[in-house]
Parts: sequence; structure tokens; C-alpha cells
Amino acid sequence: MTLARMAAMSAVLSLITAFASALAQEPQSAPGALAEEGLAEVVVTAERREESAQRSALSIQVLSAEELAKAGVSTAADISKVTPGVEVGVAGANSQIYVRGVGSFAYIPLQSPGVAFNVDGVNVGRPDGVAGNFYDLARVEVLKGPQGTLYGRNANGGSINLITNQPVLNEQSGDLAVEAGKFDLAHVSGSANLSVGSASALRAAFNVVHRDGYLSDGTFDDVQQAGRIRFLTEAISDISILLNADFAHIGGKGGDATWLPQRPGSDPYESITEAAAQAYKHSFPGSALAPFTNTDRKDGNQDNQLLNLSAQVDWRLGWATLTLLPAYRHTSIDYLTYDLGARYRMDKTSGQTSFEARLGNGSPDLTWVLGAYYFRETQSGYFDITPGDVPVPFLGGAVLLNQRISFDPKTTSYAGFGQASVTVFPSFRLVGGARYTYENAEVNGTISNLTPTALLSNYSPRANFDGVTFKAGLEYDLAPRSLLYATYSTGFKAGGLNQTPTPTIATFQPEKLYSAEIGSKNRFLDNRLQLNGSLYHWKYKNLQDSRAAFDAFGVNFITFNSGDATIYGGTLDLAAKPWRGGTVTISSEYAHSKYDRFVFSTPTPLFLPGSTGCPTTSTGPGGLTSANCSGYQVARVPDWALTAGYDQEFILGNGSSFAAGVSYRYSGARWIGIDFVPAQRDQAYSVVDAHVAYTTASKRLTIGLFARNLSNEVYYTGGVATTFIPGLFAANIGAPRTYGVQVTAHF
Repeated sequence: MTLARMAAMSAVLSLITAFASALAQEPQSAPGALAEEGLAEVVVTAERREESAQRSALSIQVLSAEELAKAGVSTAADISKVTPGVEVGVAGANSQIYVRGVGSFAYIPLQSPGVAFNVDGVNVGRPDGVAGNFYDLARVEVLKGPQGTLYGRNANGGSINLITNQPVLNEQSGDLAVEAGKFDLAHVSGSANLSVGSASALRAAFNVVHRDGYLSDGTFDDVQQAGRIRFLTEAISDISILLNADFAHIGGKGGDATWLPQRPGSDPYESITEAAAQAYKHSFPGSALAPFTNTDRKDGNQDNQLLNLSAQVDWRLGWATLTLLPAYRHTSIDYLTYDLGARYRMDKTSGQTSFEARLGNGSPDLTWVLGAYYFRETQSGYFDITPGDVPVPFLGGAVLLNQRISFDPKTTSYAGFGQASVTVFPSFRLVGGARYTYENAEVNGTISNLTPTALLSNYSPRANFDGVTFKAGLEYDLAPRSLLYATYSTGFKAGGLNQTPTPTIATFQPEKLYSAEIGSKNRFLDNRLQLNGSLYHWKYKNLQDSRAAFDAFGVNFITFNSGDATIYGGTLDLAAKPWRGGTVTISSEYAHSKYDRFVFSTPTPLFLPGSTGCPTTSTGPGGLTSANCSGYQVARVPDWALTAGYDQEFILGNGSSFAAGVSYRYSGARWIGIDFVPAQRDQAYSVVDAHVAYTTASKRLTIGLFARNLSNEVYYTGGVATTFIPGLFAANIGAPRTYGVQVTAHF
């Protein structure tokens, strides 16, 4: 970090702190022109206890159920629409979540996420298990920065926590929401809360979505059916038991891609399966190795099922509370896509068992938690890669490049952790915590040729990984509603195995992240103005880089430890209720990033010129060609990102209300791939959404209209380099302009 940048960023934070100190002693009476009500207090459980988001010493953005509905958040990819610094791509059934450039290019079953994803406190270990959870939500908590102490494995870049609505005792209620719109959108969701005696309650919810795809072949659709049942009982004194069961089916055609660079004269939403797109592909050098041209192959589809069972038991012992979280998750994944530029078919099942036990308590002088965690995951299945339909010249002979890779991986992880906050003197606290993780990974599998059928190789790598993560910090109350904090924390993303018999690339090592952060959280003007800011500095070590590569038996998708990076910047968030019924929000993020070291190598006979934009060197015709991408901006993190919104509610004479709002998001230019060729550089973009709604005086019925991406901005969220064709990128494209109507009834 340069002295000039550090000085500028420190000045911004100093202004926030000074503003907090100056306003801390203001009288709490409000001018008559301002709203009578202030900003709502948001309670979060990000640090394994209930507390105000304004009292949590970490970078956190909380999205309420209302905010999620306005933005149309129905998948993990939609979170990036409302959260600066978060980028989410799609690969087959996998959600590729990045926070400030730290995440995972999860494409195959042996890859793990780099940002933890949790539903009601239970970690979702597979990136393909994320879908189907975005309904009947109380809130979403987005934690930025390593969360290794309390969240453990694979929380390197942060954590996204979904908290669903839990049953409410002594209440009978329900709601039903219907949405219709462009691309034949039909969306119905609802819930019912039923009291069962005086000490128990049941909540049932469902979600059904059917929307056609916005690519030319009908892909990038949204077809899902999901249901959830939660039962809460407090019939036993001092014990609360919450049982959960949910099921989701994800169908339709699934994701696909569009070419970058765009075919001249084509529509941006032209799928790579179109005849013209296939012909365009063959205008690139190297396409002889990927001769797929059968334009009748528009058969992308998915048939994925997810089942989740969990419980939470809270036993109030007086001196502490014991929390037990047993859980089981099952996924059955079956999809076919062409977003590699080749035919890619995945068929697998997985089972995940986890158990967490925590003991903790809180008082003005000491807040603490101790815990243990167990995680066990098994998978079984195969994936097929079919670049071509006819034999092609390759390494001196004519071969059909069709492969099936089967796998049977098992992962077992154990962890122990603890964290405490100690009051040293009034208004000043010290925070410390640590976690130890031990993990065993093994996989057995085969690599086979499909045509003609032949077993090429067996593979069975095994490895153990362990790591210690910790957090240390301080908190100081500048005023009753102003907090200043500083933390240093580390993250750990587990190492893993590759599906290859080549020993030198059979394993990859854990990633680590080292983060320093200083921040300030403030409420002013009788709780009508919130101003939060932070500065951070990250060291990203041993980062895992996944790419199509060659091993002893042909094309494979391999994860390497390719280098290190530095990422630093700041955030500035504002929320205000400046007048009656009006709400203004602004959330901004700056990130300066570069790879301190990023090097990868390919056997020279297999290296395709133009496959990387980085400088290359070669050791000779029979040696290696190495690419050095050091100094490049870290992929999937723009310099600047911002969201802003304004909502206004008008109370009508009969007690009914009319609301209108507009939201804006901006992202700076960034790399959406790790090959750093021109096609992978997405330029800055802006998106504007709007909504209006009428609510009856009884508050039981709301009718609204929405429009998203009003300017029909074309932007991209990720993608993958096309197998064998340097310079051609199969990109995930963001949704075009959409609009529709929403009707919500409360009972």
C-alpha cells in the first residue's frame, strides 16, 4: 500500500470518527421536518450470539426480507446485485462466490468453496447445494473477510449466512405471494405459522418458480420447487428445540454461455450452441481440436434434488447456554451443459453429515464461546467431457477426445474453537479467538475413454491437512451509538485432491488469508442517520487456481496453488431517514488488488499460443512453457463497486399507502477469468432497478410493479476459457431488462 493511498484512506476513516465524536453529545430530539421514526435496529447472529449489527466488530452487510424481495433475489448469483464486493458466477449447478476476489472457481466435485455458505447455522459444503434456499428468509448476513475462528474451513473470503423465518409461538398467520413477468415468469411462494399448544409452533413454507431462459437457446432459465418445515418447542423448561426439514428440486435447461469476444453482428444473448456461434468458434485457431458442430445439440438440462435435515437445541444452564447443531444434507446432481465450449455432463450424489456443539455466555464484562465441530462428506459419480464428435489429429494420431472421469471422494474434518470479548475498562474491550482444523481427504476413481470404451487409468490420491486460524482485536465505544474497532484475523481454505493419476499435480495445498481491518460504526440524529466505514488490508497466500489442463491421459480440470496476492481498500456505508417515509442507502467499496506472484506451467508440446495474456517463457520444445501473471489485478474484483437506493412511502387519507423506489449499482472494470486474455476483461457497468407498490389500509394486501436493469445493460459475471481454443471465452451474462407484477397477501 502506497503512503498516499494509506493517507487518503485513513483520512476518510478519521473524518467518520471525528464526526462520531462531534455528534455523540447531540441532544436526541429531532427537528420537526425529520421523520418521527428512526432506522430499525438489526439483530444478527454473525458471531454466534444475538447482537446489533452496529455492535458487531466486523465488516457485515445485512439484507432484510424486504430488500431481498425488491431486488428479486432468488438465487445466490443475485446477491451480487445488492452487495458491493461480492461477485457470483455460475458453472453448471455450482455457485462460484467471491468476496473481494477471494473464493473458488468451483466446477467439479473435488473443488470446495472459498466463501462459507450457511443456512440456519449449517454449513453447505458443496457449491451445488446452495440453490433452492432463497425463500421465506428473515435476512441474509454477508460477512466480508476471513471468518476462520467461528466458521472454520472454507470461510477464507467470508461467509454468507441465510437465516430463514422460524416458528413463532402463540401465533396463527400466513402469507402468499404471486409474481408474473417477462420471460414467462411465474413465481408463487407462501408460508403458514401454526401454534401447537402454548409452547410449540410449526412453520411451513414453499417456493415455486418457472421462468424461461434469456439466452437464445432457452438456457439461463429458473425452474425450481422447494418446501420447508420447521417445528419449535419450548415445552421443556430452559430447553428450546428447533427441527428443520427442507427439499428442493432444480430443473429446467440450466446455465450456459455466450461467446466473448462477441460474434460480430450477433445479439449479446446468443448461446454458444447456435449454428452461427459454432461457425464463429471454428474461425479461431485451435478449433480443429474441438470440432463439435452438431447444432441439434441444444439439450442442456438439469435435474437436481436437495434434501436437508437439521436441528438446533439450546439448553440454558444458567451460567451458560449449550447449543447443539446436528445436520444431514443430501444432493443428487444431474446436469448437461456446454459452457466449457464442450459437452459437459455431470451425474453424482453426495451426503454431508455435520455436528457442532457450542457453549457460551455473555455479560457486560465477559462474552465467550467454546465449541467443537465435525464434518463428513462422501460423493460418488462421474462427469463426461466431450469436446468433439469426430476423430481429430492429436499428438501424431487421430483420436476421439471423449472422456469419462469417475470419482468417489471422502472428506472428514474436525475442529475445536473458542472466542472471547473481555471488558478491560468501561467502553474498551479486547477480543481474541482461535480455531484448529484437521482434515483428511481421499478419492478413488477412474479415467476412461468413451469411444472406443477403454479404461485409461485409476487414481487414488490421499492427503491430510491442518491449520490454525485466529482473531485478535479491540473495541472502543466512542459514544453510546458509536463504535471504533480494529481486528487482525486469518482464514483457512482446505487443500484438496485432483482427479488425476499424475503424482505431481494430484494434490493442492490450503489457501490462507491474513486480514487487518479498522472500522467505525455510528448512529446519529436520534437514530435517523447511520454512517459506517472501514479500511482493510489482505494478504492472500497460496491461492488455488482451477483451469483446464493436460495430464498423462488428456484434458482434465486441475486445481493448482499458483501464487499470492495483496488486496486492500475501504468501505463506506450510509443509511438515512431524512424525512417522513423516506429512506436513503449507499454502500460503496474500494479494492486495490494485484497478484504478487501468479505463475503456471504447461508442457510445451501442449501449450496453445494465445491461451494466456501473460508473458511466457519456454525451456525448450520438450520442456515447459510458463506464464507469469504477477502484477495483474486480481480476477473478479473491481477497483470500485457501489449500490445506492432511495425509497419513499406516502400514507394516503384512508390509511393505505403508496411506495416507490429506485436502486442503482455500479461495478468497475475487472477480469472475469484467470487467463487475462482481452475477452476476459469486462468493462465497468451500471444497472438501475425501480419498483412501486400499493398497500391497503389493513396491511393485508400489497400490489406492486417492478422493473430491473432498465437500461438493458450488458454485463458478465464469470465464465470459463474454451477448451483448446485460445482467446475464446464462454461467459456467463447478466440478466437483461425484466419487468413484472407482484401481489402479496397476509393472513
